Amino acid sequence: MNFYLKAFLLILLSSILLLGIHYFMVEDPAISLLKTYSFLGAAAFITVSALKYIFGLVPDKLGFAFLALVFVKFGVVLLLFPELLSEDPKLSKTELLAFLAPYFIFLFMEAAIVINWLNKN
Repeated sequence: MNFYLKAFLLILLSSILLLGIHYFMVEDPAISLLKTYSFLGAAAFITVSALKYIFGLVPDKLGFAFLALVFVKFGVVLLLFPELLSEDPKLSKTELLAFLAPYFIFLFMEAAIVINWLNKN
């Protein structure tokens, strides 16, 4: 099966599963769960796809590319989710953790997909 299709299906199924679990755990989220998981799933797929493409061009710079993409993703998160930085209705620690937990889960998923793919090569 194609690498991109496998990565897409893995990320899509993980997003749906995690969204379902998270939906039942959090009663009234401050940040939309659908928006959170949609963005994180799309960003994870774009990151993994970009890393696969970069590996074809300059395989020895893959680590730098991963770091750059993580920083770009973090910047986009701050733009798309301004409530993370706003002072008006400051988010509680639980609400902040409800966003950061999926963020890091997807970050580790990206790393695991890339590591698994690199080990096969």
